[in-house]
Amino acid sequence: MEFRCCNAFFASASLIVALIVAFANGVAPTGLLLVSDRDEGGVATFPIAKPFHASQTWEQRKASFGGRMHEAFGTPLDRAVEFAGWILEAADRQQLAPELIASLVFTESSFRKQVRSPSGAIGPAQIKPWYWADFCGVGDLRDAEQNIYCGAQILTHLEERCGGLECALASYNVGLGAWQRRQSGLRYVSLVERHRSEFDRI
Repeated sequence: MEFRCCNAFFASASLIVALIVAFANGVAPTGLLLVSDRDEGGVATFPIAKPFHASQTWEQRKASFGGRMHEAFGTPLDRAVEFAGWILEAADRQQLAPELIASLVFTESSFRKQVRSPSGAIGPAQIKPWYWADFCGVGDLRDAEQNIYCGAQILTHLEERCGGLECALASYNVGLGAWQRRQSGLRYVSLVERHRSEFDRI
């Protein structure tokens, strides 16, 4: 009896350790695998979770992020999913948080593709073609996908120049070097941050 209790104890301990290691390595249960603590007859049988890799496909990732955009900003779901792909790609390229890019684009254009400001900035990320097209290496900034990629590239460039995100966001809005003297740049930063906090709550 004492031997059997010890076997059961060690089997239980092994189960707990296996589950801790599985979750630490990013796996989650998808089914049950029966494991006995002895080959012949066994004293007890324990259900063990079958692990699976937690990574998502590109389409799953895009749909998930688009759903969050839809909830956070009230954007129609089909448009949110379309923009989600471009935003995620831009974020991956520039090593930026996709939530940041989504919040910037929402602040700039509310996810409208064909929009033009009085100053001549165009597209979802509101970029001035004569100033940034060559920098981004983009032929047509009226293309929404290329426009968002360029916006993310500009933000990364400004962050490197400024040394901080607040300066980069303000400079995106009012120009590099002017943001500290213009309250509109600081208001813009607050607006983007408010939109991102709404997004982060989803």
